[in-house]
Amino acid sequence: MPPARKPKADAGAEATPKNGATRLFLVYGTDDLSATRKADDIAAKLCPPEEQAFGLETIQPESGIDTTDPICAVLRNTLEALLTPPFLGGNKTVYLRGAPFFDPLTEPGKFAGVKAEVERLVDLLKKGLPEGVFFVLLTDKVNKSTTFYKTFKSLGEIHVFDEPEKSKEAEEDFIPRVEQMLADQGLTMPRPVFNAFLDRTGYNLRQAENEIEKLAVYLGDRKTAALADVQLMIAPVRESKLWEFADTFCDGDLAETLQTMRQMFEQGAKPVVLIVILQNRLREIVVLSDCLKRGWARVSGGNYPQLSWSLPPEGEALLASLAKDPRKGHPFAIAKMAAQANRLPPARWYRWLNAAVDAQAAMTGGEAVAPEVALEVFAARLLGELATKA
Repeated sequence: MPPARKPKADAGAEATPKNGATRLFLVYGTDDLSATRKADDIAAKLCPPEEQAFGLETIQPESGIDTTDPICAVLRNTLEALLTPPFLGGNKTVYLRGAPFFDPLTEPGKFAGVKAEVERLVDLLKKGLPEGVFFVLLTDKVNKSTTFYKTFKSLGEIHVFDEPEKSKEAEEDFIPRVEQMLADQGLTMPRPVFNAFLDRTGYNLRQAENEIEKLAVYLGDRKTAALADVQLMIAPVRESKLWEFADTFCDGDLAETLQTMRQMFEQGAKPVVLIVILQNRLREIVVLSDCLKRGWARVSGGNYPQLSWSLPPEGEALLASLAKDPRKGHPFAIAKMAAQANRLPPARWYRWLNAAVDAQAAMTGGEAVAPEVALEVFAARLLGELATKA
């Protein structure tokens, strides 16, 4: 294994204001995984979990929006959030997460309406945010010649994370990072299997991480992945669709779940991959549901739910002992799952998780029913319960 080198992507803060009072943070780049982790980390440091109920406002645009009206609505909501003073005079962090419309040379950033709203945002940043307000912005790319970029450069911090080019030099950076992800999950791959894994995930760290997590669940007690495992579990489908499937299921929307499922089958997704994805989501929801029932956590808000924690010592110890501590996830994603968890009693989620485990066993056990049919029946049976009294 070649020695791991520090990624070149983030050169650290490109600029820090002369007065040292950094309240603006811009994180961007084509390395979506690293950029997201950095922005999440900044937001979490500015507003710790115990303060997030009133101190963190996360604005996450709907995936794939590319028309003027909804984008302008997001920008106006951001402006309004930045202008709203902190609760009871404390600090407040506004986190605009995943907003791919700040490049004025490409759509949708070049739309006149979007440009006008961005200019309003820049004007506010130049004038200065209200006392105690911090702004974290995560996007994919920006144009360095714009006033938008120059404002962040002169008044805040900029962190850049770009994917390496597919070259020998890039492999020296990328491969050790993927190998470390495998080691973190306690997994190994023979070199031919590892090469096949890279072929299927490409030079995308976020996809590699998600696929490794799926493999870990699928392999169970096995710690060495075979070529057949990689070929079975890593299907040529978009990550966003995988999460859309889990979201629609946990939202209790049977029609949308079946529609998403069938679309993914047409794209080549394997039913066992979907059931493993769903197991991961249900495990997290079971933990969150139990925490909510015990009073260790509280979820509030509507379209942008927020989660606050109030853990006793035994709760701290329990969550810290889990393989995946829910407090360490992205605040918006965890809060959204907590809102889903809050809709049903913990016993129902736990039963559904066991049903998902049984469904995976049936799909891989050579039963006569086609796996695609088995998964649709599984979803219809469980979500059909919601049409009757629990």
